[in-house]
Formats: sequence, structure tokens, C-alpha cells
Amino acid sequence: MDDTSQQKKGAGSSLSRSKAKKRDRSASEERLLKAAEDVFSKYGFKGSTTRMIADKAKVNESLIGRYFDGKMGLLFSLIERHMEEHPLNQLSYPAQGNIKDELTMLINSMVSEHCNKNEEFFKIVLSQCLVDAKFLKRIREAKPMKILPEVKERLESLRDQGKIRKDIDLDMFVENLDTYFHGVMFFDGVLQELPMEKLKSKLNFFVTTVSAYLEMKA
Repeated sequence: MDDTSQQKKGAGSSLSRSKAKKRDRSASEERLLKAAEDVFSKYGFKGSTTRMIADKAKVNESLIGRYFDGKMGLLFSLIERHMEEHPLNQLSYPAQGNIKDELTMLINSMVSEHCNKNEEFFKIVLSQCLVDAKFLKRIREAKPMKILPEVKERLESLRDQGKIRKDIDLDMFVENLDTYFHGVMFFDGVLQELPMEKLKSKLNFFVTTVSAYLEMKA
């Protein structure tokens, strides 16, 4: 075998080893993320340790620091994955013909797409935002917790059709709706531990009430 053939063979072996390492790392990261979500959901962020997560994932504990820069890095990786799986770049339902149906669909989609996937994990994120200012700042930088601009566009369209009062400040309404939603999910969902169905009933009662006001003639 000449030198060129040997070089090609060596390069091929190095490439195969590199691919194998990437596969191993990807598999370890996946196991750690799954284990972290399970452990966080069961014990809370504060009550969870990297040892508990590593043991559940059946990997060396040092990999958490190497791959994720610690427990907080794992939590943010989970949040980022959730954002990728459930992007906030568009509404997941068609525009509705009246304000009540539009807001009902909006609230139900926010609950199902961003809370029901893992209710306990959602509570952990909200709780950590309350007690950790740095965590909250990082969350805001990663993804502003605001309802989509598309919501306002749909409400403006309904107003143009004469289905919403002309004197309503839609910017303020959308902002207050966002605040109310997250307030209910935290104070009633996290602090009082109301079941999700009761939270949805409370949110939909709010939608019915506010829709009647928005539809009033000026």
C-alpha cells in the first residue's frame, strides 16, 4: 500500500471516530435532557442535583458541566428545546369571525401548546422566574414573554369590520391580556395548585366577560 492510500485510510478512520464521538455525545445529551426534565418535574429545580440527573441518565456526572455548564444550563437547554418545538412565531389556529371566538382560541392554544406538554416543568420555570432575577432576565433575553403581534393584527381586523369598539386601545388590551394569563397560571396554577381544567375555566370566563365589553357599542 502506497503512502497516499495509507493517508486516505487514516483520514477515513479519523472521520469515522469523529462521527462516532458526535453520536455518543448527542445520545448522552439527549439522555441528560430527558432525565433533567423528569427530575426537575418531580423534585423542583432547587431540590434536584446533578448527581440525581446523571444517575437517572446513566452517564458520568461530569458530562453535565462539560455539555451544559451545570444544572442551570440544563434547565435553559430544556426551555430552548420547548421554544423550538412550540415556536411563538405564528398562531396555530385560523382567524375567527368574532372577538369571543378569537380570544377563546388564543387562550386555549396558549394553555395547550405551552403548558399542557409538561405542566410541572412549566410551574418550575414560572417559580424560578419569581425567585431568581438573573434567571428571569435571561428568559426575557431568550424569548420575550409577550403575546404575538399577530393577535393585535387580528383584533384590528375585527375592529375594522365593526365587531370591536373603536375606542379600545388594542396595545394596552393585548398587554393586559398577556399579564392576566401569566398571572393566573402562576398565582392560581403554581401557588394554589389548581388543576388545569379549572384554570382553563377561569380564563374562559374572563374571555366571555371581556368580549362582551369589547363588543359594546360606544
